[in-house]
Amino acid sequence: MNKKKPVTFRPFKAPRYAYDKLRICRHCGSYTALSEQRCKKCDKASLTPVESRAASITGRKMSTRLWLVLLLTLISVYFGHDFLQMALCASGGLLLIGLLYYAQRKVRSTENLRSLNELLAQNIYFIKEGLELNRQEAVSVLRENDVLAYDKLRELSILLRGDRIARQRVALLHGFHLRKDMDLEMEQLLLKDFEPLLAEYIGEIAKVRHDLIKDRTFRYTQTYESQILRMENGRSILTGVAGAAVRMKRYALLYSTFIGRYVHELPRDRFLRLSKLIAANPHEPWNGLDETVAQIVESNYRWDPEFQ
Repeated sequence: MNKKKPVTFRPFKAPRYAYDKLRICRHCGSYTALSEQRCKKCDKASLTPVESRAASITGRKMSTRLWLVLLLTLISVYFGHDFLQMALCASGGLLLIGLLYYAQRKVRSTENLRSLNELLAQNIYFIKEGLELNRQEAVSVLRENDVLAYDKLRELSILLRGDRIARQRVALLHGFHLRKDMDLEMEQLLLKDFEPLLAEYIGEIAKVRHDLIKDRTFRYTQTYESQILRMENGRSILTGVAGAAVRMKRYALLYSTFIGRYVHELPRDRFLRLSKLIAANPHEPWNGLDETVAQIVESNYRWDPEFQ
């Protein structure tokens, strides 16, 4: 009996840079990667992106330099011996302030990036602490709302990498009915060790979004091929992965031996795609896959016009 439930994920767009998801509380200095409006630690609506915080730090540093030069200018004017000397000190100081202001504007973006690097490096412990609190928060809502828990873990996965969070996401996805129109992931969820739930997820992805199956997934599948075969639907999973490999010539050539082990079970459309690939590239090193395909065509699709 299929207990998977249909779900809808919140819209999610991966940021250009991972730190774009990170925000800092201006009140207590805690960090978060989730989209809440208020800080979970102090309950203040004072969360701001770390990039904005870094830009603010840079702005204060630059303002301090300008005020320091202005102060030195005023001191030099005050201690001038006569009006000419005072005027020269004032003119020189104002010129220096203008040049400094212009130079700081030219290097503002570089200084912002430097401040950001310093901010992240100096607060790495607090960032890790904030991300772990975010992860615990996501897990805490799992029983009441597993979709919300997954959405939170997906947000965190931009910054919080590793098998622990990937395994939790795979476990949640196992309970969802996957559709082609969903915003799904594959290679971000791969683990170092064999996980049956991950193998089942790979099989589901091969059915609904085989374009997501790429090199790392093929390598993972081949590494744990024997364990997958021992699963109840293991051969079906591997056949689906083999079918995904024939969508590109590079994959079909690179994993031709793997495909050859499941070519007899390929659906007609996948087998037709493979047959046409081989026919268009007869001189490529197919490692015997071309001969196997020719035999299957002769025995099963002999009178099919699309295979002629």
